[in-house]
Amino acid sequence: MTTRLLAALAAAAVLAPPLGAQDFPRLTGTHPLLVTVDDLPLGSNRLHPDPAERERITRGLLAVLKKHHIQAVGLVTWRNVETPRGEGLLDLWLKDGHELGNHSFAHLDYTRTGADEYLADVEKGRATLAAFLEARGRRLRFFRYPFLREGDTKEKLDRGRAWLQATGQRNLPVTIDDQDWSFEEPWVKARAANDAAALQRLTEDYQHALRLEALNYTAEGDALFDRATPQVILLHANEVNTAQWDALFTWLAGRGFRFASVDEVMADPALAESHDYVGRYGGSLWQRVRHARRVQEAREKVEAVLARQSADWSRGDLDAFCAAYEEDAVFVSPKGVSRGRQALLERYRKSYPDARAMGTLKLEVQEVRPLWGPEVTPLGDATPGAVHAATVVARWTLVRDGQADTTGMTALVFQRTGATWRIVQDTSL
Repeated sequence: MTTRLLAALAAAAVLAPPLGAQDFPRLTGTHPLLVTVDDLPLGSNRLHPDPAERERITRGLLAVLKKHHIQAVGLVTWRNVETPRGEGLLDLWLKDGHELGNHSFAHLDYTRTGADEYLADVEKGRATLAAFLEARGRRLRFFRYPFLREGDTKEKLDRGRAWLQATGQRNLPVTIDDQDWSFEEPWVKARAANDAAALQRLTEDYQHALRLEALNYTAEGDALFDRATPQVILLHANEVNTAQWDALFTWLAGRGFRFASVDEVMADPALAESHDYVGRYGGSLWQRVRHARRVQEAREKVEAVLARQSADWSRGDLDAFCAAYEEDAVFVSPKGVSRGRQALLERYRKSYPDARAMGTLKLEVQEVRPLWGPEVTPLGDATPGAVHAATVVARWTLVRDGQADTTGMTALVFQRTGATWRIVQDTSL
């Protein structure tokens, strides 16, 4: 387990009520929950080199799913299959009625791999798994991006989506992201050492971490859509989950989650809300939707400021026009640099002494680029940060009676303070 996660869990243990209490956040309504399991047939052949042990772990996972009447979707990383015995483990999942989806061949990171190489790998995984399923009368429907990373450029995002459409697969998103995988190696080592105390600590930390993640992400989805939302939890095929799933699933059922099928959950329109999230790190669908809404809101707010500025200028109100600038804003033009809103106002008053000299201002926005960066949650998950600023490229045009129109370009930097957006830098040419 990572040092960051251990520290976060220690802090959570101090701040949060005991497990089982009605702790933060409190959910209302019933939430359909799809259980998905990545990295089939087993997450780490390195930790479990013995084929008999891999089968024991697989049967343990399937037994817990059967106990709770859960029909899961297992995402296959074909590199983990390795041998006919690995295929036999996949057959056990199919025999119990679970669906298998594509999780690539070699589990490459799209943000660290060229698009051609990455798409060749995921296509190899698709073709191999599709043939395996077809021989058993099954059909491949779903794909999940390794690491939940859908591309760090718009070109990669678009190419991945085009490949999905061309191959008839649907991206299977995650709403409840977690780090259950990080408990696996410590668990295996503690079990091998017969360290009961360590196993107990890991059990407590695992349950606390995943319960907090489930509550937090579900509350986020509910807040985004103002209703009880369906959820897709990401889990992994590993040994620690054979010991932890029973308690986790029992707790989930007691907190208003209802285990549901992939078709029911994926039919909900919340799972289909569009976004164009591009970033180094993946994460919950709710974070991507929230990010898309923040970006759209930033664009609308900035464009509204510019529309007001155009109207203020066109009616001859320089005070209102300059109110869009931050008090310490910097204005750069071929004539030099002005610092501060008051200096800018005085400069405009000298150059444009009356409404006739000001004329009518048109601002045509060419681009708005919101500025944000990745952040890390207390439990170590990457999340898109808030949009705190934005850059704008626009063409300005002055229309005045009896004179030829004057036009040029401007590059603006906006900064958000609370709900207010103001210009902090203006370079006009």
